[in-house]
Amino acid sequence: MNRAVSLRLSELDARVLRATDCRSERSPEKVGELAGCAADVALSCLRRLRVACLVEDDGCRPQRWLRTYDGEVALEHQP
Repeated sequence: MNRAVSLRLSELDARVLRATDCRSERSPEKVGELAGCAADVALSCLRRLRVACLVEDDGCRPQRWLRTYDGEVALEHQP
């Protein structure tokens, strides 16, 4: 958890993380629409956030994304 708290996200990454949800899976297209960016840009951000363990995918194709607990904690510390 300390890793997520000390993590500073870019403005775009923070918007994409806010556009994901911890209870319902969302497609990159929906995340991009909510974050105000293109689907391919959202997917690139989601992949970066997955490396930081802030989101996880459902393992299926096409992928759907969920925010993790670490992602919830990280959002509390973003401006």
